[in-house]
Amino acid sequence: MGIRLDWEIEAEQSKMQRAGEDPILARQRRLARVRFLLFVLVIVTIFGGIVALVFWRLRTVDAEIEQALRNTVDAEVAALRIGDYNAFAVVQRSASDEWLRAQQSLFNEYQDLKTRQAVQLTGQILDVNIDNTRARVEVQEILDGVPYSRIWFYWRYDDGWHHVPPDYTFWGDLKTAEAQNVSVRYQTVDDTLAQDASAKLSGWLSLACAALNCTPPELSVEIVPDETLLPSWSAGNPWLLQLPSPYVHRARSDMPFDLNLQFAIASLLAERLVASTSNNLQPTYPADAYYLRQAVVSWLVGRFVQVDTNAFIINTLAANYGDAAVGRLVAALQPDSSVAVLGQITGAASLDQINLDWRDFLTWRMVTEDDLIRRNDEANFTAFYDTRDENARNLAYQRFREGAPPLSKVVITAAPEMGADGIPLIRAVMQVGETESANLQEVLFRLADGVWKRLN
Repeated sequence: MGIRLDWEIEAEQSKMQRAGEDPILARQRRLARVRFLLFVLVIVTIFGGIVALVFWRLRTVDAEIEQALRNTVDAEVAALRIGDYNAFAVVQRSASDEWLRAQQSLFNEYQDLKTRQAVQLTGQILDVNIDNTRARVEVQEILDGVPYSRIWFYWRYDDGWHHVPPDYTFWGDLKTAEAQNVSVRYQTVDDTLAQDASAKLSGWLSLACAALNCTPPELSVEIVPDETLLPSWSAGNPWLLQLPSPYVHRARSDMPFDLNLQFAIASLLAERLVASTSNNLQPTYPADAYYLRQAVVSWLVGRFVQVDTNAFIINTLAANYGDAAVGRLVAALQPDSSVAVLGQITGAASLDQINLDWRDFLTWRMVTEDDLIRRNDEANFTAFYDTRDENARNLAYQRFREGAPPLSKVVITAAPEMGADGIPLIRAVMQVGETESANLQEVLFRLADGVWKRLN
């Protein structure tokens, strides 16, 4: 028969037990299991349906609440569009009479704006955020073809949504945008502005320090929803820049970091960088250093914002001798430096050998002349003239006695040439007065004592 293993014996016994089981009982046991599974499935389905119904109802209610808000905004914009103050006033609500008066002024401002500019009050809602009974809405309007955004706040009362005073605690989550050497702290509303500003400021730092031969500082920026704040440096941190959110008023939808805000920040940053790289140089007025420092700041602002700031002398210095020449100028400036410092940093023997555009520098000289007359500062006034020449000296004293005319002066051309005596000249054409009634005058500047001095 052979040897049978234990597991073979146990398997045979198990088969015998199953073979002897009552088929009816086995079927009942299987049916009981199926019924239990079906019961569990039905219970899960019911509960799932209840949960889905609740979520659907909540979404429906949320959608109805949002639609009611959108309808309110539409009604408010329509009232502005057609000039119906009563319909506009119905939407406004506040315990503050001052705010309600401000809204009446806003209504009048829109009506006046429609007479002066091409205004499209589209009522398009760019963004909606609802937090229980309060809401924040970004509404678009178009002025002269340029899209702008306004942030309006609403509160859901028993009788529906109403426009209420700004709630700057509901400006969104606190976030940080970072770029090389720049960190911007902001809230959700200012996301586009923060991303654009961080990238631009990082580029500005790199550009400036390449010219000024400095290490880019770690710049921190805070964007704050504060209607009273102006772009400024923090009192406690020399490299913390605080900016007001443009959305507290009217911001460009396509470019919240608009040119006005860029100019304001560029001016602050350029001024701070020049101060830090010049050991906080304070030029003595009216030394040429006073203008040259201003011109460097103006040149940096123009480079940052990509706009011509008429810093002709520094533009041509950088173009002809490289951006690093601007840094050498800043490093070489002393409080009483004359324009001869430009010869030192370029290696030129005299100013006439430097290929520069002198228009803005000479304009400053002409404007400063008038200021010195008003200050009764004869010594500094006559120092602008080549008093070795008798005619120039007499003209200087005569002009000083006559006083400064209340007219604007701008040098529009400055052509270098050689005088009959072999001394370099600049023949400048100056526009005096406003454009409509302006007249042109020719002014000669002679190279004397290493600097340009007025001859006529």
